[in-house]
Parts: sequence; C-alpha cells; structure tokens
Amino acid sequence: MVVAQNKVWSSCEIDEARCSDLSQEANCSPQVAALLLSRGIDSGEKAQRFLHPRLVHLLDPGVLPEINKAAERINRAIAQNESICVFGDYDVDGVTSTCLLLNFFQQVGKEVAYRLPDRFKGGYGLNCDVIRELASAGVQLLITVDNGSSSQAEIALAAELGMDVVVCDHHQPSEDSPNPIAHVNPWLSDDESAFKDLAGVGVTYKLVWELCRCFTRQKKLSEEFSNFMRECLGLAALGTIADMVPLHGENRILAKFGLQKLRESRKPGISKLVNAALKRDASRDHLTSEDVGFSIGPKINAAGRLSNADFALRLLMAEDNDQADELIQVLDRENNKRKKIGAEIFEDVCNRIETAYDLDKEKVIVLGDEAWHPGVLGIVASRVVEKYYRPAFLFSIENGIAKGSARSIKGVEMCDALAECGDLFERFGGHAMAAGGTLQAEKLDALRAALNEIIDIDPSAMVPEIEFDCQLELEEIDNVLLSEVARLEPFGAGNSEPLFATMDLEIVGSPKLMGKDGRHISFHVRKKARGKTAFRAVAFFMGDRCEEISRGNRVSLLYRPRINSWRGKSKIELHIKDLLVHES
Repeated sequence: MVVAQNKVWSSCEIDEARCSDLSQEANCSPQVAALLLSRGIDSGEKAQRFLHPRLVHLLDPGVLPEINKAAERINRAIAQNESICVFGDYDVDGVTSTCLLLNFFQQVGKEVAYRLPDRFKGGYGLNCDVIRELASAGVQLLITVDNGSSSQAEIALAAELGMDVVVCDHHQPSEDSPNPIAHVNPWLSDDESAFKDLAGVGVTYKLVWELCRCFTRQKKLSEEFSNFMRECLGLAALGTIADMVPLHGENRILAKFGLQKLRESRKPGISKLVNAALKRDASRDHLTSEDVGFSIGPKINAAGRLSNADFALRLLMAEDNDQADELIQVLDRENNKRKKIGAEIFEDVCNRIETAYDLDKEKVIVLGDEAWHPGVLGIVASRVVEKYYRPAFLFSIENGIAKGSARSIKGVEMCDALAECGDLFERFGGHAMAAGGTLQAEKLDALRAALNEIIDIDPSAMVPEIEFDCQLELEEIDNVLLSEVARLEPFGAGNSEPLFATMDLEIVGSPKLMGKDGRHISFHVRKKARGKTAFRAVAFFMGDRCEEISRGNRVSLLYRPRINSWRGKSKIELHIKDLLVHES
C-alpha cells in the first residue's frame, strides 16, 4: 500500500505459482494471467471464456422468468392487430431498449406507438396520468422496458382500465411487487444460471430473441431473424456499456460483438454517432467502450437530461441522411449545453463547499438551489465526490420542493442511509452508489444533519483508494504487452482498463504544460540508470502539479500505457492516473 497526495494506492496480492499455472492453462502471458486473477478469473475454463467470448455462450432466453408468457401475449396482440405501446426511459439504456423493440415490430410489419417519460414532468417510470391517457387512446397492450418493476399502483390501474401490461426490466423489484400479465426480470428467477447483471437492453434483447422464435416457429431462428438479432447487438452493446453494468458474463459477449455491429451499422444516425466518436482518435477505426462512455452515450443522454429523449430515439432509428443530420445537430447542441450548465453548477457547488463546509468534520455534502438544472445534478454530484471524496446529494428546488441526485463512496451504501432517514422524504430510491429523492426544501439542513449521524465512517478515514492491477518495470512495456492487454477488451464497469504502477522513476528534462490554460502536463521518465529508454508520460488535468514535479527528481506513477500515433509514427506513452513526487 502506498499513500500519495491523500490517496491510497492498493492492489490485490497475486499468487505467483497460480499465475504461472493460469498462464499455461489459458495460453496467455504471465502479465495477462495476473490481470485475470485480479478480476476473479481463477481457472483455465473461465479464462478461455473471458478471452474468447462467443455468441453461443449467451444463455437461452428461456432461463428468464415468464419470458414465454410475455412473448405469447405480444405475439397474440400482433396476430389480432391489437393496439400496442412501448414505454421506455430517457437514459441510454431505456432509449436503446425502446429502439430495439420498435425495430422488431418494424421487422414483422406491426405498427406500434411508443412513449418515453419526461424527466421534468412525470419523472422516471410509469405514472397514473400516463396509464389513463394510453387507456383512453385505446392501447390494449403496454410493454415497459427498463422500468416497471416497482409500478404496483400504475399496473393495477391499467388492469382496471382493461389494458394488459408486460414488464421487461432489470431493476430489483420492490417488496410489494406489481402483478402484470408477464414480468420478465432476471431478479425474479430462482434459476442460478440466470445472469442477473443484464442491463435493461440486455433483458429486452432476450425478449426480442424469444419473439423471433415465435415467428420462426422453432428454437433455431430462420436466417432472416438470425441476421436481425445480430444487427440488434449494436443497440444491446450501446445500452449495456452506457448503463455501467459489469462487463462480464453475458454483458461482455453483448458488448464485444455489439461494438463491432455498431461500427458496421448502415443506419445513418448510428453511423454519424460512431464516426464522430472515432474522430477522437484518428489512428484507429475500431470502436471501443470508451467511445460509448465518453462520446456516444453522453450525447444520447443529453437529450433526456435537458429536453426530450425522443430526439435520441429518432436519431437511432433514422433511415434518412438529412433527418439524421438534423437530429445529431440537436444532440450535439444539447450535449454542449449540458457541459456548460454542469461546469457552472460544479463551480458554484465547489465555492459553497470551500466557504461553508469543514471537511475535517463533515461526512456528507448536501446542497440545493433554485437555479440548478435538475437534469445534470447526477453528473455534478459524481464530480463533487471525485474531488472531495464525500457522499454528495445535490438538489434542484422549485416551489419549495427539492428534487435531487446523490452519489456515494466506497463504504457508504447511499440507499440504505436514506432509508434510515426516510421520514424526511416524500419519495426516494436508488442503489448503494447512486440514489435520488424528493423532499421539502426546508428539510435539507435536517437531511444533512441526519446523514452525518447515520454515516459510520470518520471523516479522516474518507480517503480515496485507487486500486491498481500490478507493478511493472518500464522494460516490460512494449507492443507485445499492449497486444496482450487488448485481449481483455472491451473495458468498462467490472473490467476496467488495467492500471499499472511503476515506482521510483527518474524525471528526464523539464515538464511541459499542455492544452488550454496549461491544464495538462507531459514529462519523460526512465529507470534511474543511464542508457535506459525514456517514456513520455502525460498527466491530464494535473497542470497545477507542474511546479511540484519540477522540484523533484524522482516520481512513482499509476498509469495506463497507450499508443500515440502522430504523422505516421507510433510511440508508447504512459497516461497518468496518479503520481507521487519524491522531493529531491
């Protein structure tokens, strides 16, 4: 363990003998074997499946509860020409789930309606006003995707009004589970083989697979539907990666093959999103999970955060180039606006924390304002947690009502903490690391005090921990190693890009500031011995540490090796996650 700039560097201990054995069993380098072990992949069979995922490894849809029942009801609605509506969500997972199901109906020639919720009016999920509206419009079958597992009252109302509901979701159902016609959700399965970490779009993919079987009239899909399901992998990957579910098991398969299908997509809207993402690095033409996380996903989310997710859905489904051009301009505009609004709120929040918070005593940050846009508070809360390493709950206030988003840190399960002071809220929900809630604005101070009492960690112990995979010597870093590491792609939640540590390096020459306002810094390092190769290190958003680095002559680094291509030449450089300067 190393302590650096109020951070702790740590790594799991690797059994060298087991690492050597796994290297032989999996036919991989010792370095990759160590990376596999650090991810809990401890047998040759598991390693082979991880390094060589195949579509045939996807579990049969039948392992999901009530999926046959759901497919039969939907198939009957198609056959009897009933009025069908698909109800999704405004994030990437919800939009891609909706798009995937709409593509299926388009494939079989069935015209259906769809509805995406409004973040600012009805909020997430079904509400009774929507149910009444759809029932009065003559909808006979409502299919929810990426929501519905906690909509007891709404689904009961739908039944009263003569409308059947099929729920296709991945969220853990509430204790008082709803009673739809069919509830397809891996969390409801007693089958241990059912993969419970699917995103909403992953569950939808399974449902569409089962629906295709209904039309093929046998387990093995016809060539037409087999090709269709392969095309659907692109949307499945997009929603899976953006929803940050663990990229192992079935999610890894969907992401790996789906990224390739996204890259090959002939849909003009999807193609434009992909091409814009690839412009970030002109040296490659393959799509990565990072492209989804930092380029494609935020643009789709921006529509639902600031205006209407319908823009994003229409872009994904667009068949016309001109229409796609118009829609991607809308998403780009909304995303730029989202960045600007988020930056302004983040600066405001930081100023308030610096003036009104004693972080030696405070365990949580709770702030609200009438001027803050509710659509970006989750993103800002994440940045606040990253900077101050305290759970953060930020609220937008309107007419005395505070609606907010929370993000947490390791060791503080946010939803459990909120449950202990649930009497303060009108409604709340979420997960261990992310939650949301609504309460009277006058109760924000009481919430801050309550959470400070409930959280059982001393502020002095709230120190961020950076886990790295293993230590490397600079001499071990070459193109062969990078090719081996690439076998672990796609990276994402549950399978982060490997992070390496190298200790006690010599700084060569003087550091240089880079980028707008000198926000980045680059310098060269080598092992402290003459004649050794020097590597360029790039530390993004660490320009303020230039003077500190200049004062020292030795440094320890946490980094990811990357290939930088410029004017036809490629060199390996180290992209810095954190650094420790040893004063001269």
